[in-house]
Amino acid sequence: MEKPVTWFVVADAGRAEALVKRRGESGYDTVRSWENPLAHLKAHEMGEDRPGRAFESSGSRRSAMEPRETPKEAAEHDFARDLAAALDAAVAAGEAQRIVLIAAPRLLGDMRPLLSRAVQGAIVGEHAKDYTKLPRAELFARLDELRPIGG
Repeated sequence: MEKPVTWFVVADAGRAEALVKRRGESGYDTVRSWENPLAHLKAHEMGEDRPGRAFESSGSRRSAMEPRETPKEAAEHDFARDLAAALDAAVAAGEAQRIVLIAAPRLLGDMRPLLSRAVQGAIVGEHAKDYTKLPRAELFARLDELRPIGG
C-alpha cells in the first residue's frame, strides 16, 4: 500500500509553497508555489493615503476616520482566500492526502475560517511560524522535525 502524500505548506502573506519529502533520500521537492505580488508593495504604492478627516457630531473637533481594511490588508486576505481554495482543490483532486500547515501567525489566522472541511480533515499539523525566508537546508531540517508519524 502506498503512503499518503503529505504536503508541507510553508507560507507568509507574500508567498507560499507546498513541499513533499523525497522518497528514499534527504530533502524536499516543491510541488506547488503561490505568489502575492501586492504583499511586497508599500502602502502608498497601493493607493493608501492618510485617513480622511471628519467633524464630530457635537462641537467643531475633527478626527481621523480609519478605513475598515487597508488595501494591503485586503491583498493579504485575498491571498489567504486563494491559498485556502488551492488547498481545497488539491485535496479534492487527491494530490495531497495530508497537510502540515506552517504559516505566519497572521496568515494562519486569516486562513483558518476559510479552510473547507476536507482541508481541515487533511491537516495533520499546524504551526504558526514563518519559515519562508529560511535557507533551504535549515527549512528541510525544520520540516523533518515536524513530519507526522508515517509521513
